[in-house]
Amino acid sequence: MDRETLIFNIKRFAGANNESPSGACLAAGLSKNFVSEIKRGRMPSVSSIYALAAHLGVSVSDLVGDAKTPAELAPVAAAWAELNNDGRAEAIRYIEYLCTKPEYIKNHLSKEA
Repeated sequence: MDRETLIFNIKRFAGANNESPSGACLAAGLSKNFVSEIKRGRMPSVSSIYALAAHLGVSVSDLVGDAKTPAELAPVAAAWAELNNDGRAEAIRYIEYLCTKPEYIKNHLSKEA
């Protein structure tokens, strides 16, 4: 587990819930210094990760996974904004279609890719 990614995701998901990272940690039953402790090198327990993910309403893999930065997502967001409703519906249908194809999942969505 990459500590920087975990910290980034805690901040991102807490912000999406209109919470501070320390407030989210407290609400999950953890120390308000949880993020600071991770920054200083402490490896969080599996149970603390599960508790925080549950509080934030995300999966454990979302919390510890590879998050995209806003700069990395900007081109996608810009392209999406240019689509009309029909274009967005078509894009969603195509993405759903691709996600049913094992070869696409293996080559583009799995961690091994």
